[in-house]
Amino acid sequence: MSDDRSCTTRRDVLKTTGTASVLGSVALAGCSGDGGDGSDGSDGSDGSDGSDGSDGSDGGSGGSLEITGVWSGGEQESFSKVMDHVEESTGTSLEYFPRDTDSLLTGTLMDYESGVASADIVVMPSPARIISDAQNGHLAPVGDAWDAENFAVDPSRVTVDGEVYAAPFKMDLKPGFWYRKSFFDEHGLSEPESWDEFMTLLDELAAIEGVDAPIASGNGTGWPLSDLTEGFFMRQDDGAALQQGLIDGDASFTDDRIATAFDEIKTLHEEGYFSQTRDFGVQYEYFWDNSLPLYFMGSFTPAQDAVQDPSDLGVFRLPGVDGISSSVNWFTVPAYSDNVDAAREALSSFVSAEGQQVWVEDGGFIASNTEVPDEAYEIEVMANLPDLAAEVTVVPDLDDALGNPFQEEFWSVLKGLWASPDTATEDIVSPLDTAHQETLDN
Repeated sequence: MSDDRSCTTRRDVLKTTGTASVLGSVALAGCSGDGGDGSDGSDGSDGSDGSDGSDGSDGGSGGSLEITGVWSGGEQESFSKVMDHVEESTGTSLEYFPRDTDSLLTGTLMDYESGVASADIVVMPSPARIISDAQNGHLAPVGDAWDAENFAVDPSRVTVDGEVYAAPFKMDLKPGFWYRKSFFDEHGLSEPESWDEFMTLLDELAAIEGVDAPIASGNGTGWPLSDLTEGFFMRQDDGAALQQGLIDGDASFTDDRIATAFDEIKTLHEEGYFSQTRDFGVQYEYFWDNSLPLYFMGSFTPAQDAVQDPSDLGVFRLPGVDGISSSVNWFTVPAYSDNVDAAREALSSFVSAEGQQVWVEDGGFIASNTEVPDEAYEIEVMANLPDLAAEVTVVPDLDDALGNPFQEEFWSVLKGLWASPDTATEDIVSPLDTAHQETLDN
């Protein structure tokens, strides 16, 4: 990223993003000097001796470890390169087992409740689950494995009784709609700057031969639809504050703005602008062949298998939003692992600047470690994301922050809405409000 593009540096944005995910909405617009970049600190890669009470007895390096997470396809290939780096730096053999999101969330919990480690390192996207697992004694502390001074994410998100139970690795911004620049150029299309221009763009896209629908509806367990829906929440008046309020308990789903957001989504359904739902990875294939030209997805998009040329990617925010959401993939170590100390050492290497830079250079990765240099972001669209985020407020991913029972209900309701778009708005909002209140009460 060249110095003349913006006075907001990548480190500034990442630091603010991490703070927003802990302390609430933080406006990123504007600049404030050089900012603290943590460049004088260590990168957190010095490991730890596991002296904080774990039951691991292997003493660190050597041996082998199992890791499980949701990365597959191109993301798994990129993660494998990071694993190679960690194996070389620690002398520990690593094996990775991918799972889908539902299996990760439900399968690991079933294992933990049986006193079994699903793997030696479990990559968990939900801080709410991490807190719950830690409170129930399922996780080993890992705070000594990383130096929070050099990270965009504050450890308070995953701290219980003074102990830190996870380390931040991959960060994902959910900036908005991705598109292919070559397709837009071919058809004389441009990024919309207002809601009216957005609706005009959807009309223009729908009229192009070969376009099945303007917007891809990605699905899995429901989370891709939730990212899109949160974008519509943040399109409302003070939308970023609304989303943060839902997380903090200062707002509820009975707020008229929530109903308005769902009404807008239903209008797009009525116009036929949304595609049928397919697995989120499969939808990238339709996106890349231009039959579904717009896809509301995260910053991991350039790393997807179907994306053959990341330099052809562009992205724009949903018009009218005053915020975008972010999430973090956290590394956790089950207390039931026989290799707790070795897992901590490997974890420290994974989240180090050197470890994270391996994936950054491969594309589709935003490092949580602020010591990763700006020039490592070689793909233009990834280098531009801090500017896109700096113009609005970055808030946490709603359902990841709240956890269950809200998350499961949110996903279920959204899948139902996409299956039956004529569902009455009050029948959408009511179960969400119930699940939201139950989650806050817990």
